[in-house]
Amino acid sequence: MKIKLFVIIITILSLSLLSSCSGKKVKLDGTPAEGTADTGKTGEILIPGNSVKESGVKDIKSAAGTFDVSMGPFKGELKIDVIDGKFHGTLKFYNWGNGIPQPLKNLRINNDRIYFVRSIRTKEELERYGGTAFFTQEFYGIFSGDGTLIRGYYRFLGAQDNWEARRK
Repeated sequence: MKIKLFVIIITILSLSLLSSCSGKKVKLDGTPAEGTADTGKTGEILIPGNSVKESGVKDIKSAAGTFDVSMGPFKGELKIDVIDGKFHGTLKFYNWGNGIPQPLKNLRINNDRIYFVRSIRTKEELERYGGTAFFTQEFYGIFSGDGTLIRGYYRFLGAQDNWEARRK
């Protein structure tokens, strides 16, 4: 019972934190960090993930693409691309931050599984993405057989909750 109550409290706190960031406008003057690339699209930064060749993914079209994301009350867009033989991705929420897509960190796609980290760890990232606090979220998911859906869970502040992404 105590663990369940703890998880509920952590979830409420995390949702409060995320919703308090909604609609923030900040000055965009960040530059790409080492090992990243600026795509030129609204200051979007990409961080290379694992190699497609080593991923076990037989049909790149089943993993790459644009998805509508739902994570509790937060709705957004997940983009997964292949550039120079490596997976890259971004995630942005329509009702959080300032609308700039965040790069997926530590992106790994293996067969039908996906893993990535969404985080704000520096003052520059706080300003760039419109956050109000540092955080790290780990996402785990499984692609449906036809590649139209990803379902999984994410971890944040010791709690775990579900997320899903539907191909546009």
